[in-house]
Amino acid sequence: MFFSAPESINLQSELAAMRADLASIRSTQQETWGNQERATQIRAVVQDVLADSATRDSFLTDSANCGYDHGAFIRSSDGCWTFKLNVMSQTRFVFNSASNQVSDDNKWGMETHRVNITFSGTVVDPSVSWMLLGDYNSQPDRFVTVAGELRPLYAWVKKDFGNGFTSTVGLQNVPWDIESEFFGSSRITAGEYSIFNYRFGAGKETGITAKYQCDWWRATVGTFSQLNIRSPAWNSEVNLSYAVAMRAEAKFGADWAQLEWQSSLPDSSPGVVFGLGTVWSSGRAQNPTSPPTPTAQGFTTDVRATLSGTTLVAQFALMRDPAGVQELQWASGINVEGSTFLSPNFQVFGEGCWMDGADVPWMAQCGTNFYFSDRQVKLTTRVIVPFGSGDVNGTRKLAGGLGLSASGNNASLVVQLQLMF
Repeated sequence: MFFSAPESINLQSELAAMRADLASIRSTQQETWGNQERATQIRAVVQDVLADSATRDSFLTDSANCGYDHGAFIRSSDGCWTFKLNVMSQTRFVFNSASNQVSDDNKWGMETHRVNITFSGTVVDPSVSWMLLGDYNSQPDRFVTVAGELRPLYAWVKKDFGNGFTSTVGLQNVPWDIESEFFGSSRITAGEYSIFNYRFGAGKETGITAKYQCDWWRATVGTFSQLNIRSPAWNSEVNLSYAVAMRAEAKFGADWAQLEWQSSLPDSSPGVVFGLGTVWSSGRAQNPTSPPTPTAQGFTTDVRATLSGTTLVAQFALMRDPAGVQELQWASGINVEGSTFLSPNFQVFGEGCWMDGADVPWMAQCGTNFYFSDRQVKLTTRVIVPFGSGDVNGTRKLAGGLGLSASGNNASLVVQLQLMF
């Protein structure tokens, strides 16, 4: 028995050591399990975040609530409430050479010709849309009579009734000629309203219109305040009682979306569009005091043909008291335009316009366009030549808009950079 005590002591020591090792192993296993559990939870969170980000990899997706798609936008998840912001700017250099002027014949300079800030969207339902466009002009023209101020150019609400029927209330294009189908001047080939539209156009006015459009024809009819006179408010002394206007178009080939720009891109679908417009206003029956105002009575007809980057336009108008005639009378005019792409981004164009009874009956322009970034950026260079001396301005500020002197046989070179974003 004397010799057994050490063995017992050794067994107890070994047992204690084994228990300590076992506790260490259990602790390590618990720690490892905890780490694995945390890692699994973290992986699940990361996978959820990645899955959510995959649905938001582009602000252009339909599920996005805000982002950029040819303009910054915000929209509700159901698409009933949307808001979009667009900006268009036209900065240009003008060189004008005129004879028979009081001061120097040659003048030049740069200007921010036009800035448009557009707010648009839908309210309550996707079928109810709205738009408000503020327009700044460096010089007065036929749409903005006060230069240097931001003024409304469009302000309307539209309801889509389905089956091709829509109605618009507010400040909008008066349905009349080809350019009344375009949104401002940004989609016109020359980067500015045509000479023909300055002389014979019906402009923009507050009113109500109804429109029907199907695959091969469309028509718009509306009633407005006095045409071509942008009055801030109605009163019985200066406003006409009412005016009406109508435009109808029939097309073959091409789709309506392609025709929202005046000239078609290369590889676009061929097509031809025939148009007819008419306007009538009530004259000054309720306010006959002088001076008389334009009554804007008449009709216009036109044809536009597109073929793989080439576009041809021909127009005729007969209107009572258009811009540029000296007295209240009927005048007629013709306009021929053409454009073609010589490369995917380089385009040439030309226009010739004639109007009887004007000081300068013939006017022409030609130029080039360079397009970048899907037509969001456009560099336009054009030369404008009036054939004949006299006043080219008229009541609709043709000279200020095109970059010409008001009188004298003159010509201009215009280089314009247009940005849309």
